[in-house]
Amino acid sequence: MSLKTILTSEHDYQLQYYFDETQLAMLQLLASLTTVLLKPTVVELKSYLQHGVTEQQYDEAIEKIATKWFEDDCFMQSTFPVEAKIADGPITKLISGIECGGSANALGLFSEVEQADAVCADCVHVLNYNLHMNIKGECFGPTGATGIRGGGAITTLVAGKNVKTTVLANTVAIDFFETFANLDEGAESRYMWDLPPSGDVYFAQKIGLERGLFALAYHINFPIEDKKCVCDVCGYSSEYTVTTFQRVKYTGSYGSTKNGRDAHAGWWLHPYTPRTEKEDGTYAVCARNQHWQSWQELTAYVVGKEVEKASVKPALIIDQYRKLLIGRLDLLVGGNIADQGSILGRVYDLYSMPSSLSKNVGRISGVVDAGLEQKERLSISFNKLFGIGYDKKFVGGIKEQAMQRFTANAQQIIQQILLDVDRKEAQALRQGAVEKLNQDAKKIFTAVQRKYQHDLPLFKALVKGEHVLYQPSNK
Repeated sequence: MSLKTILTSEHDYQLQYYFDETQLAMLQLLASLTTVLLKPTVVELKSYLQHGVTEQQYDEAIEKIATKWFEDDCFMQSTFPVEAKIADGPITKLISGIECGGSANALGLFSEVEQADAVCADCVHVLNYNLHMNIKGECFGPTGATGIRGGGAITTLVAGKNVKTTVLANTVAIDFFETFANLDEGAESRYMWDLPPSGDVYFAQKIGLERGLFALAYHINFPIEDKKCVCDVCGYSSEYTVTTFQRVKYTGSYGSTKNGRDAHAGWWLHPYTPRTEKEDGTYAVCARNQHWQSWQELTAYVVGKEVEKASVKPALIIDQYRKLLIGRLDLLVGGNIADQGSILGRVYDLYSMPSSLSKNVGRISGVVDAGLEQKERLSISFNKLFGIGYDKKFVGGIKEQAMQRFTANAQQIIQQILLDVDRKEAQALRQGAVEKLNQDAKKIFTAVQRKYQHDLPLFKALVKGEHVLYQPSNK
């Protein structure tokens, strides 16, 4: 299935990959390709979203670009420097949930290596994109590099009713990007596999939109074997197989790295990346730990949030869609939960948003705030445990397990409540959230009480703390 077919057909196509990480990367890749192809203004993009893209419009657009840079043996593959020391590895490493690097702090995750040790030549491109945009360099030890988005960055996308509307909704309007990107007038637009970056620092203001959307962190090559396989990523039969890849990391630093920030490289405004702005620079928003759930930061992903000595900003693509004001949107939040060289888990969450986001964002924040309030109440209710003289690690473990259970349960509760975001007023949504989340908090707390009912000091401390869960909710 070609990009032309996706954009011009009325067929309701759906992406189907074995790994949600690959699915997320493909959505990013398709939207980036569409941006480079159409190069729309805000007005033109709004028309495409309302009326679609015709075959004639597609053909006229593709005549204006140099398609040679998108050929199979060329796309996002810059050649190795002379006499470079080339590192190689199994293709499995490009699906970060299965296998990480050989460094001391690198851990594998939830799948066996054999589940993705052979892929077709077509899927190489999305795995390559995933490497440069989504996988932490630390997962590859000393041969790893950090890309333009930063390691372990969370991705937020607009989710449409099908692949076409999703791709178009995440296509970047050129004039909108230029308004906020603060690029130099002579910013370089050539792709990095045509003109690799040079120097120790890659300054953000010198990287044009097309160059940045496909920015590389490695010189890379994928040896293709002339043998049949059933692709472990897409499931299709192929005449050719790829089982390994070769790489040499770029030597310079983007503004997404500490070295880049220290050298004042600046943050390149990647359209799918929410960010945190601090006094010492800008950082990609990342998942905090393996027990973190995306609902806790949902308001920041949509409209931003001011926190102590920092400001969380939504991804540019979310701001752009709010400006377009074309119907309701769903928000897709995805990415890896990373810790140094380890990938501890994944995020892949879908949220329903109100049709008028600017007017009704209070509906979202009210639900999220209800969750955070109930989380805080549950936390306080366990604090009496720390005054009974028991080992702090022991009682801390009791509290931590309960809090993790609540945070995980709240993810599903909040996603379910937001399905009614266009049918209920803000007060009704918040009240529904308070009731369901408080009910869950009480259930978790009661289960802990029941477990330790024969340990008198513990049980007494829990009885003293439970009144917090029965207090009226803040309005």
